[in-house]
Amino acid sequence: MPLEVESLSTKLGRPPFHDALANGMRLRCPNCKQGRLFAGLFQMKTECPVCRLGYFRESGYYLGAMFLNFIISAILIVAIYCLLLLVAPRITDISTNRRFFAWMAFAGIFSLALMRHSYSLWLSIDYWIGPWNAGVPPQG
Repeated sequence: MPLEVESLSTKLGRPPFHDALANGMRLRCPNCKQGRLFAGLFQMKTECPVCRLGYFRESGYYLGAMFLNFIISAILIVAIYCLLLLVAPRITDISTNRRFFAWMAFAGIFSLALMRHSYSLWLSIDYWIGPWNAGVPPQG
């Protein structure tokens, strides 16, 4: 089955999907794969400095990236929590409220740490599905 997907994507002129995912994880432009997506820690550039591909297609474009971030964060945090329940010894001297707030802080920091990658993955997957021209404003 993966061979059929690969051949279909190459028939459509697309690179393999795993290349789009790998490029998204490197936080690079989905078009030229060289330009950086972020100017600062959380500030995304409006276009690629190398090929001039616009990163903001329309208002609310990155709402899907926020959902992606939430889903990935929730799955990983629950998995880590369950793993720690099995592996870590019971800590009885910490109150339930303190553990709750510690997990909330961890979840917030973890979600912020994944934000850049979720935005980049969203952009790379969208570009893989339907590429648009660099330097041309998107048609809404």
